[in-house]
Amino acid sequence: MTRLIQEKFIRAIIKVIDRWSFEQCAFCEDGPMVSIEGMLDYKCSRCGKTMNPVNYLVEIAKIVLEHRDQLENKKDNEKID
Repeated sequence: MTRLIQEKFIRAIIKVIDRWSFEQCAFCEDGPMVSIEGMLDYKCSRCGKTMNPVNYLVEIAKIVLEHRDQLENKKDNEKID
């Protein structure tokens, strides 16, 4: 079970990093980005959210917190058994 959790964690992190690398929206599936005139940030043409590096880091942090919660829950369940 732990191996499955680790694989899901790694895939989720890679997915966000790939979106960041290919300038895709951190929130939408295949959300194409458009440049905002006069700014360095991009905006998703699907959801309209502005993308900057902080958005991607926040998504990565959420994945890490979920992973920690899953591991802690698994440890708690093992103690009960």
